[in-house]
Amino acid sequence: MDDRFSPEPPTVVRLPQYTRADQNEILGPGDDPYGVAYTGLAWLPKDIHFGVRAADGRLVAHTGLLPLPLTVGGTDLTAVGVGGVAVAPDRRGAGLAQALVRAALGHARTLGHRHALLFCRPPLATFYRGLGFREVAEEVTVEQPEGRLAVMPLRTMWAPLAEGAGWPEGPVRLRSLPM
Repeated sequence: MDDRFSPEPPTVVRLPQYTRADQNEILGPGDDPYGVAYTGLAWLPKDIHFGVRAADGRLVAHTGLLPLPLTVGGTDLTAVGVGGVAVAPDRRGAGLAQALVRAALGHARTLGHRHALLFCRPPLATFYRGLGFREVAEEVTVEQPEGRLAVMPLRTMWAPLAEGAGWPEGPVRLRSLPM
């Protein structure tokens, strides 16, 4: 049975890990599965992983979370980074990414984070706006190997995770590699 467009909402599960083999299972092999190699940036792996499996057990979608140290307008804070959102090409359009990101944000709230942060290609910004993310207007710099700083060329978006959480004004510096 093709469970791609099942009337039941997808079941999101916590994954104990997420490996390159898992990524290949979802997106197929390739050097640039997320289409961001052009940025030239080094990225951190996520710590917490969520996935959706098809009825046959195949992993068909993933997202991950990672706490991130930031300085925004001179104020230090920690946000939870959302990244590695991936849906198998034959499963797109079935609400899997939406279910994954919502589950991940729900988990992030239980960890006490006030803000979620993600980086995305511009065509995906509309999708993330639909999940409550807002664009960061200020320039965002990220650390890179050898202490180099780079301006983030992707769209940076944030979402509130706590009642009344607003985004501070000012330039943003991620005090780590991006996730």
